[in-house]
Amino acid sequence: MPGKGEIVAACDRELLNRTLTFGDIEFFVDEKFYGNTPATEEELITALKEAENANLVGIKVVSVAIRCGAAEQESCLMIGDIPHIQIL
Repeated sequence: MPGKGEIVAACDRELLNRTLTFGDIEFFVDEKFYGNTPATEEELITALKEAENANLVGIKVVSVAIRCGAAEQESCLMIGDIPHIQIL
């Protein structure tokens, strides 16, 4: 389950420990930050509702955040074809 409370950090599992690049942007999806414990969609939604901040990367987790109203599509930064969003 993603972290709760002050910040939620979640990514699509297949992105863990990968470096995403797009032009001059390099973004390392670090397992030390995002963790490696799988979460269900329901667990992610609950964590997002309780969080003050969130850092999300990947099509799946960003889509969940948008669908549940925690984030807006316009707030996404695309790193190539991978969405990244910070909720503050």
